[in-house]
Amino acid sequence: MQKELDKDTKYIKINKTDGQNFIKQIKKDIEVIDKNKKVLHEDDFILFPILNEKYIITTLKNQNLNFEIIEGKGILRDKNKFKTLKEALKNNLPQNLFQYIPNSYDIIGEIVILEFDKFNDLDSKIGDSFKLKIADALISVNKKVKTVYEKASEIKGEHRVRDLKLLKGKDKSETLYKENGCTFKLDIKKTFFTPRLVFERKRLASSPISEGEVIFDLFSGVGPIAIQIAKKYKVIIHAFDINPIAFHYLKENVNLNKLLGNVIPYNMDINFLIHPTSEIGKIFQNTADRIIMNLPEKAINYINVGCHLMKKTGGILHYYQFSEKPDVIEKTIENVKTTLSKFNYSIDKILNSKIVKHYSPKYELVVIDLKLKPRT
Repeated sequence: MQKELDKDTKYIKINKTDGQNFIKQIKKDIEVIDKNKKVLHEDDFILFPILNEKYIITTLKNQNLNFEIIEGKGILRDKNKFKTLKEALKNNLPQNLFQYIPNSYDIIGEIVILEFDKFNDLDSKIGDSFKLKIADALISVNKKVKTVYEKASEIKGEHRVRDLKLLKGKDKSETLYKENGCTFKLDIKKTFFTPRLVFERKRLASSPISEGEVIFDLFSGVGPIAIQIAKKYKVIIHAFDINPIAFHYLKENVNLNKLLGNVIPYNMDINFLIHPTSEIGKIFQNTADRIIMNLPEKAINYINVGCHLMKKTGGILHYYQFSEKPDVIEKTIENVKTTLSKFNYSIDKILNSKIVKHYSPKYELVVIDLKLKPRT
């Protein structure tokens, strides 16, 4: 609810077409507009709450701008009281519990997902109360957040989903998420999605991709990689996912975004592509210019599928793997190199190799971008 001030406020009333000119005339080192109050709109006019009437009249009288000074009720701006989670909890939490505040959390649209990994030595009653206070604080800090969940399990099953426990807000797990100029609808309880790969997806979508490339995204999920590539490039992307709910959102997300390329969704176990009776597997055999394999737990098990799809002359492979420390990049490359040799391909050139993110005390998420060639 907007809070009106009892005290009258002075406004400069100016035509909307002159609003930007008015702002340009104001010196940055002089307080002219009251930033604690809302700018109002009235028909074709903008009403700026002002602090220095004399300065405005003196500055604008020779600028040929039509304006008038009026009085009205001031309305305080909506503000988040706190800028950080710890600031919001400062007066609501004992100092000795601050060490248990999560250092990071995932924001997906209107939803926050929290992970409490330091709670083993806390009494359960204290812990439950603590979690609720954190959920309240997150909503106060993040204006758009409506729902807070706690991670209640690890990622599991062939659909790669996890259990979530509601801490605050409505138990509504479907949300809209925006990333790199694209919009995605998804259900965080029924599909796999992480916002922590935002920069990696942007990197992939900024790769030097040629017009007309045929690309296979073998573990597409709700489409964050395929759609971001197709938004920038006129390509054909065959996007696969075994989860029927992810497939549903993938189709919806293709329609939500204006794409240069063409994303074709499939709800399928990609192993079917190499089955002897698979007609679609025969059609797609040796047609891929580029293949994306973002299933770091098991991607190595599907190298045979990638080689079935890759053009006989070779192409680009974007491969992801959880690798055990130390020497994670070297281990990843050697693992792929050995497996490729079984299916008549080899590494022509390593285009990129890096650690995408820390995964656990023992493992890192690694990506390698490879140019493949037929094995001679």
